[in-house]
Amino acid sequence: MSQGLIQGSMREAPLPDIIQLVSQGGKTGCFNVVDDPRRAKIYLKDGRIVHAVSSSAEGLDAFYEVALWLDGTYSFEEGDQNVVPTITKPNASILMEMGRRMDEWRVISQKITSLDLYPVSTLLPGEVPTGVNPREAKLLLIVTGWYSVAELAEVMQKPVLNVAKDLYGLAMGGQITLRGVRSGKRPAIEAPPSEATQAVPVLVEATRTEAPQGFPLADESGGFPSSLAQPGGAGGIPVTVPAAQAAPIPQRPMAASSAAAFMSDPVKMAKYTAFTQRISITAKQVLPAEHHEMVNRLQAKATQALLGGGGPDAVKEMALGISRSAVDAGADAELVKTLNAQLKALFASK
Repeated sequence: MSQGLIQGSMREAPLPDIIQLVSQGGKTGCFNVVDDPRRAKIYLKDGRIVHAVSSSAEGLDAFYEVALWLDGTYSFEEGDQNVVPTITKPNASILMEMGRRMDEWRVISQKITSLDLYPVSTLLPGEVPTGVNPREAKLLLIVTGWYSVAELAEVMQKPVLNVAKDLYGLAMGGQITLRGVRSGKRPAIEAPPSEATQAVPVLVEATRTEAPQGFPLADESGGFPSSLAQPGGAGGIPVTVPAAQAAPIPQRPMAASSAAAFMSDPVKMAKYTAFTQRISITAKQVLPAEHHEMVNRLQAKATQALLGGGGPDAVKEMALGISRSAVDAGADAELVKTLNAQLKALFASK
């Protein structure tokens, strides 16, 4: 396997052009894209773009995320990577879309020079904005200087380019200014509605779906293992079965003071929101495509719970819900074991 077949800078040679060049040669391999501290991989199979993954997304979402890395570098490693395809659209259409997004971001970045800047409304109390569209007017209500551009996209569950585009319009109109440090008060943001039903953690009898070795089902008190109180615990995630087959375990609600402290800490909010994305990516790598929508719904529910002060329990409940829903949907027992083992490894690695 050869390293560094092609390498360069996004500023000097746009990545879509390089991918097009490599794809025309029918190459199989991987583009490693770096824009510190961000990393992404774009996989080609016989010249076709088949998969992409970053630290926060996979598939087309990860592919288009790279469009905002104008200062990034890339290198192409030739060789079969044996990945599961997640991208089926033709190269021409997605490369055209990536190029369009890069062109948009070049313009936007003249005002929004970094996703780490904090937008602040310049309107006086009670002043009504003029010349703004409904999305921009809604955005003006929450740009208090508390959230950065990237954090706004996360908590609003919208593509960062869309949020940046609206902020660009507000900046050009003088309705906002951008600062390099956090300020103001944390705004109240209404979480998008979720169609997912509440996940109910349940015990599993060993004769139904055995957990992998070292994958505890519950502690002696009947609750969850203490190691799962937050990502980074050394233990595993309880295996789950349909609620009709086992009795639910009472949940331990977070104390009001703890919830308030969690909601006031943007670092923790960002950490656990990012961890739900890692759970989503891990589950989708194991489960067939027909289960991916279920994973998306449970991730949306976990994000909503985090915004409500759910803390690390929301992350744990997301993992439990994915496992339970996979069993409910009739997933193969070996597949569920693999899923649980992967989720356990994810929690143990943090």
